[in-house]
Amino acid sequence: MAKRKLGQHFLFDKNILRKIVETMDLTKKDNVLEIGAGRGTLTDILVTHCRKVFAVEIDRWLVGFLKEKYTDFKNVEIIDMDILKLEIEDYPVNIALGNIPYYITTPIIFKLLEAKNIKRFGLLMQKEVAERVVAKEDNKSYGILSLTIQVQAKPEIKFFVKKQCFSPPPKVDSAFVTFEKKEEDKKLVERTIEIVNIAFSARRKTLFNNFKKYYGDFAEEVFSNTGLDKKIRPENVPLEIYKNIAKFLIEAK
Repeated sequence: MAKRKLGQHFLFDKNILRKIVETMDLTKKDNVLEIGAGRGTLTDILVTHCRKVFAVEIDRWLVGFLKEKYTDFKNVEIIDMDILKLEIEDYPVNIALGNIPYYITTPIIFKLLEAKNIKRFGLLMQKEVAERVVAKEDNKSYGILSLTIQVQAKPEIKFFVKKQCFSPPPKVDSAFVTFEKKEEDKKLVERTIEIVNIAFSARRKTLFNNFKKYYGDFAEEVFSNTGLDKKIRPENVPLEIYKNIAKFLIEAK
């Protein structure tokens, strides 16, 4: 029985489960962190494609079920913990996968982005959130979430999954999204995220007005050095321009 308070929606379609694993291009050298192992339907496939599965599950009943199910499997370790409290870097994992609860999608993404040992990951998430994650400029879904993720990783929607493929079915369809992490300078990433938050602090205002409020007269210098139109709005500015502004600010100080 799925528990609503834990946001449990179990994916039972074996073809989609196999597609998730195939999409990740796993090898026998990979150690996988599985988020929300549930009844082990994805774990069953993972054990034949990678070196070892570290399966995280918060539901105590399911933890007991999984430990009994995989008693004789040397390449499966069940971790009884909330993924948001787990010290990921304590485990020898390089890839993460999961059908995650919708209500903690964003915290999970950022936790995986922060984990230095995770090089790439794939998550099954709410379709609407997935579209925000991968959105580009000139799109109404484009904003702080899109840019904060994309400065650190390359997200890509691989395929969509109908709500009928889950038990119990959620209210909306899902999407499987992969994230390839980027090797970016930490200071550049932090400054870009800071700028993006300033840019979208008042979405209806122009980028210049939002910068003017925060940087004062220095906003004039930022715009003259980056060649931006003062009438441009935050949602029309691509990531590379935000990074260029960040570089300029870092060098200016």
